[in-house]
Amino acid sequence: MKDKTDTFGHMLVNDLLPEKHKITGPLSKKSFYKMLDTMSREDPEEYVRIVPQLKRLGDSLATTEGLSIGLDDIAPNYKDRNDTLAPFIKRFDAAKTDKARQDIAEEAQPHMQESAMRHPGSMTMQVRSGARGKPTQYSAIISSPTYARSGKGHVEPWLIRKSYSEGLTPADNWVAGSEAILNTISSSTSVSEPGELAKLLVSNMSDIVITEDDCGTTNGVFVDVLSPSAVDRYLAKDVGGFKHNTLITSLNQPRLAKVASRVLVRSPMTCEAGDGVCQKCQGLNEKGSVHDIGTNVGVRAAQAMAEPLTQFALNAKHGVRTVKDDRIKVKGIQGFRQIIESPQQFFNKATLAQINGTVEKISAAPQGGHYVMVAGQQHYVTPNLNVIVKVGAHVQAGDALSQGIPKPNEIVQLKGLGAGRQYMVDTLSGLYKDQGRELDQRHFELLAKGELNYVKVIKDPSRNFIPGDVVSYNVLRKELKKGTKVMPLDEADGETLGKAYFHFYTGTRVTPQIQAYLKQQKIKEVVIAPRAPEVEFVMKPATRAPLLHPDWMARLAHRNLKTTIMQATHFGESSDIHGTHPVPGYITGVEFGEGTKGKY
Repeated sequence: MKDKTDTFGHMLVNDLLPEKHKITGPLSKKSFYKMLDTMSREDPEEYVRIVPQLKRLGDSLATTEGLSIGLDDIAPNYKDRNDTLAPFIKRFDAAKTDKARQDIAEEAQPHMQESAMRHPGSMTMQVRSGARGKPTQYSAIISSPTYARSGKGHVEPWLIRKSYSEGLTPADNWVAGSEAILNTISSSTSVSEPGELAKLLVSNMSDIVITEDDCGTTNGVFVDVLSPSAVDRYLAKDVGGFKHNTLITSLNQPRLAKVASRVLVRSPMTCEAGDGVCQKCQGLNEKGSVHDIGTNVGVRAAQAMAEPLTQFALNAKHGVRTVKDDRIKVKGIQGFRQIIESPQQFFNKATLAQINGTVEKISAAPQGGHYVMVAGQQHYVTPNLNVIVKVGAHVQAGDALSQGIPKPNEIVQLKGLGAGRQYMVDTLSGLYKDQGRELDQRHFELLAKGELNYVKVIKDPSRNFIPGDVVSYNVLRKELKKGTKVMPLDEADGETLGKAYFHFYTGTRVTPQIQAYLKQQKIKEVVIAPRAPEVEFVMKPATRAPLLHPDWMARLAHRNLKTTIMQATHFGESSDIHGTHPVPGYITGVEFGEGTKGKY
């Protein structure tokens, strides 16, 4: 018996697919792409055979069964729309404050989208399948946009009660005018910003090359064992009967899931190769093969992330948007920029605890918002965000005290480089998924490795560094590795880690919270660096991070060329024309090509 959600088109598609790859449930753009992605990894030969057949089927249907759009498709379903909107109109008219009106207008929007998805027209099928259009756009056309944003991006305290197809009232049109102008400008300039971001990504990742077969690390990142992110990676440590460096495939995933729900896998973020990344930490490529030595996986990842950005600029013109589930999410191209740049003016910035301690008091601030007292230190929460902790709760430095988006550089400063990298990966991965683009998580891990890669020396008893120096994480790791010793975990409070453990990187000061976490992971002894310099993990904006590269010729690939040349001259800097960055080789034009350990 066929699935009740099957349509004629659904059956035509499934008739071309092998039994194990047939799509069950609604056939949408998302489910279709997911099936193709799975097939490309599990059955590459079938994938090559079937994709042309699917394309021919699409071409044929587009030619012979074209979809027509008539006036009935944009005529509002008045009864459904009015019945859905009526409770919100009643509450809005009774509201006493602008904040209450804004909240009601936002709350109404998803309900109006659901109403629009019940419209019987042909356009509804296109939007529901993901073929064309977005629910928000469609709802505004045939139902109601419910609210508009001001020139500063804030929700106007106004409930729009008509659709675009029937025409807005003069008042509605006035309120929606600012957002319409901003959207027009955004559409006109949408190509330039993604292009600039693409160059920025390449600048931050140009020297991430496959340099060796195995760096030997036993560290990694945790992933859900049945997640697509686990496939084509190597285990970082033994799990059940599965040994370290076992390759995770779709075939052994079910067996692995019987012994663990989450596993530690090798990752570019935790690779300990001296330069670039090793084959084991990068895992297999999209064809199921090991990356060759010399492959510039950084540039490939930058291109993969940059390609969808133009569509993001068109689909998410509002940048960072509020959602009604007690969270604030990053969205669109502005959200992407906000995470990689961490600008001073950070939209909807969450208040983070600056120290470990107990929440002692929460009080209203005279200027609006709230004060949250943690271990005697006062933290301010802005009026547009709610406090999410209660008095008596114990928090650690870097934990969120309010709604909002944690600022990446504050995460790095308060929780360390590893936590900052993982936050960037999770946030950007979620941003792309919200846009319907599920990229390989390793692309984001390579970006996090390339951008979040620096520490600032506060003081150094061994005098190898000058206080104030900003050096790469690898330089610090190599220096600390020279004089380490093993110590029982219980005695390591206040010591400096001489080896990375999970997201606690080399150079991290051991705290009771870190000890507790490592005990949970069954760690009994840790490697420490007795004479380690005191450092502060830092995040520089993506526009500035490439200027910290130690090779002055590599810096010429970015910006500030005059300053770079003058600085290199003043300090007598040198350049490695056979390093992992391609630009010095391009500039000199000699012996450029494949070298040992992925060098040019």
